[in-house]
Amino acid sequence: MENKQPVILERQNHKVSRKQIDPDALKVLYRLYRHGYKAYLVGGAVRDLLLGKSPKDFDVVTDARPGQIKKLFANCFLIGRRFRLAHIRFRGGKIIEVATFRKEPDDPADESSDRNNTFGTPIEDAFRRDITINGLFYDISNFSIIDFVGGLEDIQRGRACIIGNPQERFVEDPVRMWRVIRHASRLEFTIEKATADAIAAHKDLLKGCSGARLFEELNKDMGSGFSSPLFRLFIDFGVMSRLFGTIGACVEQSPRVAEKLLALLQVADSSVKSNTTLSQEARFTLLFWPWAETVLSSRDARDIDKMQLLHDTFSESDMPIVIPKGLKAGIIQTICIVERMCRAMESGRMRWSLKKRSRYVDASLVFSIVHTTGILPVRDPFEHIFREKYNYSPTRRRKRRYRNKARRSAPGSETS
Repeated sequence: MENKQPVILERQNHKVSRKQIDPDALKVLYRLYRHGYKAYLVGGAVRDLLLGKSPKDFDVVTDARPGQIKKLFANCFLIGRRFRLAHIRFRGGKIIEVATFRKEPDDPADESSDRNNTFGTPIEDAFRRDITINGLFYDISNFSIIDFVGGLEDIQRGRACIIGNPQERFVEDPVRMWRVIRHASRLEFTIEKATADAIAAHKDLLKGCSGARLFEELNKDMGSGFSSPLFRLFIDFGVMSRLFGTIGACVEQSPRVAEKLLALLQVADSSVKSNTTLSQEARFTLLFWPWAETVLSSRDARDIDKMQLLHDTFSESDMPIVIPKGLKAGIIQTICIVERMCRAMESGRMRWSLKKRSRYVDASLVFSIVHTTGILPVRDPFEHIFREKYNYSPTRRRKRRYRNKARRSAPGSETS
């Protein structure tokens, strides 16, 4: 292992303060330490604190075994079969996750060994992690930062770097490529050259990953507020076609489609940061809209069932990511309503029975983003835009219809 002697930043040499750490996480750290165990804050929390950011999660790692952790905390629940973890639950649904130091098994060829529950030392645990900037420990015993993997230097240099040999690490688990790109995009870091070269060389391996696992990663990023920079790097590295098949290839091969996608995702990211609610279906519709627009405009769709066309094209895309059937159906329905709204803006004629569709509200929001590159703060953005362009008044339209009906039913109104 590299860097067997860790770099240790004493308390006076770093800016991480206990005041910045969640008080419940501090309770867990201190109770473990006072009972004679090593107790470290680990991962993204340490990274974010060093960067002056507020962590979302505070994870703890210790040399206490899962059963020993459970004895210390009445509010502890052990979860997972493949990877045994302790969840310490607090008021408000807060969970502090505690893991035991782990290592790679001594004999990887031994099928009887449990690769996920082989307990180890702090250095073995650090080298088992994916990215250097996530391999740092904050030691509650003396408030120092412990670095076995070069994470402190990479934070200082603003780069994302895989731990160990990137070629070997990506072959072991190709999803690590996604994680490197994620952290580089979120932190506006560069990607270390050897790591970047290995992504370019091994990106085809992503096509063989579990489709459900890839969807979990995608779903996580779609609601993160950083989807646009992530997809920009996906495009730069040629990863789109490996993750989304011919749909991704369409984005990679057309700068116009790519830029439209990134612009739409940027609006979705802004909605996260401004606490504006966008449903999962709406976010994924924005992701697939630039591609769908090319599909629906590439043929004469007047005599074609558009929903069936999109469904068939999805199925033929050879996309490794497995999108749940219900979500996929919602995306296709929303796309079709948005497409109808776009045609209504050109013709001035709208079939308002579409308002009864279950996906109309999402479609109205998506149309607003597609049409104005923003989210209008009104109840029905599409109707608002349509009314402004065509001086449309639903109230006046209803009155005219009722007046005509009364005129037809009046005595002597019928011709003989």
